[in-house]
Amino acid sequence: MKIAILGWGSLIWDEGDLHLENGMQKGGPMFPIEFSRISNSRKRALTLVIDPINGVEVPTQFAKSKRTDIADAICDLHTREGTSVWRIGYLNLVDGTLRSNVYPDVIHIIRKWAIVKNFMAVIWTDLPSNFEEEINKEFSVDNALDYLIDLEEDGTKEAIKYFSKAPQDVKTPLRKAVEGSNWFKDNVKSIDLTSPNLTTDKRNL
Repeated sequence: MKIAILGWGSLIWDEGDLHLENGMQKGGPMFPIEFSRISNSRKRALTLVIDPINGVEVPTQFAKSKRTDIADAICDLHTREGTSVWRIGYLNLVDGTLRSNVYPDVIHIIRKWAIVKNFMAVIWTDLPSNFEEEINKEFSVDNALDYLIDLEEDGTKEAIKYFSKAPQDVKTPLRKAVEGSNWFKDNVKSIDLTSPNLTTDKRNL
């Protein structure tokens, strides 16, 4: 079975222990994505997730898994992400089984893309936005900027690193606002984006 793994965040620059034939490449399906998940593994920095409410359509990337069994590929991804297997979305075009909790409509997008690319199955990280749940405020560009500015030092480093490393074609409203802010401009100068001291805990795509 030919299986694709989709990514749009840290998976692109840090695949971890995934069994891939090659690295991530451009040409994945378009998803509504935003920096709207607060990640505990990244010191409370904001990370990219599928967000049908606040996200904008941006291109994703993909890689072919060396695995030929979808259960094995899902196990690889949930281990790399440090999350539950139930947080891994999938579409099996052979038997029609699927899981997509955050944005069910994405299945139609993925199915069309998979047929064109000749994949028999596709998997992705299916984590939701948790911004409002975590800080009791609706997600908005202004609220997210205020949140980032108030992060502690470690969280600021992780946030700057993540925004800086995210693919340039992932242009969301928050990213545009962040990269134009004094908070980002002042901090990016003083942070070594390759520093091994920053967390290597690989969760949230």
